[in-house]
Amino acid sequence: MTAGARAFRSKVLRQRTATHSPGLASDAALMTSGDVFALGPGLVGLRGDVLGLYRFFEHTFLALARRFGAEDCHYPVILPAAILEDVGYFGHFPQHVTLCSHFPDDLPLLEEVARDAAAHAGAISTPLRQRLEPATHALAPAVCLPCYPQHRGRVIPTGQPTAVTMQNHVFRRETGGYQSLSRLWDFQVRDLVVMGSYADLVDLRQAVMDAAMELCQALDLTARLELANDPFFLDPSAHKAVYQRLGEVKYELVLPIAHRGIDLAVSSFNLHRTFYASVYNIRQAGGELAETACMGFGLERWVYGFLGQKGLDRRDWPAPVAAWFARSC
Repeated sequence: MTAGARAFRSKVLRQRTATHSPGLASDAALMTSGDVFALGPGLVGLRGDVLGLYRFFEHTFLALARRFGAEDCHYPVILPAAILEDVGYFGHFPQHVTLCSHFPDDLPLLEEVARDAAAHAGAISTPLRQRLEPATHALAPAVCLPCYPQHRGRVIPTGQPTAVTMQNHVFRRETGGYQSLSRLWDFQVRDLVVMGSYADLVDLRQAVMDAAMELCQALDLTARLELANDPFFLDPSAHKAVYQRLGEVKYELVLPIAHRGIDLAVSSFNLHRTFYASVYNIRQAGGELAETACMGFGLERWVYGFLGQKGLDRRDWPAPVAAWFARSC
């Protein structure tokens, strides 16, 4: 299997090269531009032209999802940890999870916390931090996770795949550190999730990938659509990386970033087969398990990939973006 995976490693579905790439001089130029400000490791705020570009991609990907008949949904950013347990997230990516806790509903303890904070310039001492309740919730490490339990027990009509879309914050702690807008602790993703038959999902995924490459054409971006697998698996699930390549269940859209000499994955297009459907008993009309697919667009990553190729000067930005700014500003 490992030998077979090597043969798939360089499979590229489509690629294109930009005609004009002034590029970004450095990450420092972006972070000192005045339009990006760091609040802490992996936590950034946006304003000005960079925020306007973010809004352009936000609008673009919602419109793309609606082209495929997706119902727009909204979910909280905090999830019961039981959902992560249902899908085995702790078994695959425990390093990414940010757990949430709170103080007990104990008035004397809360009064003690308040007195302690007042005595320590607003900070809470370590002994009182240790009084937090055991964590039963987590900040969402993936946008699509809440939509599967919402459709528990659903029957998908033959030939009528169900499509839903959602945008939300995603929280993934990175043990290797954070990098400008390309790798954050808190970032936002627009997902398009489809449930139905394998044949329907393969065709629809291809159509979404084609639409994403058409966007790259319209924005004159150098881009590549290639076979991929999740970047990190702990040992008990390492075989899944091989499975993903051999089964061609995951493709990524990659934008090269010249000033860093890297390829940045800005979107992924995933076939889950029957995994989520088996957890939540989502079936097709004939009784067999449904299959699911998820296509994700990382907003900050698209912004960063665009700026990495087009630079910070709006005069170098392509017509669709210029038109957006003209309408929105």
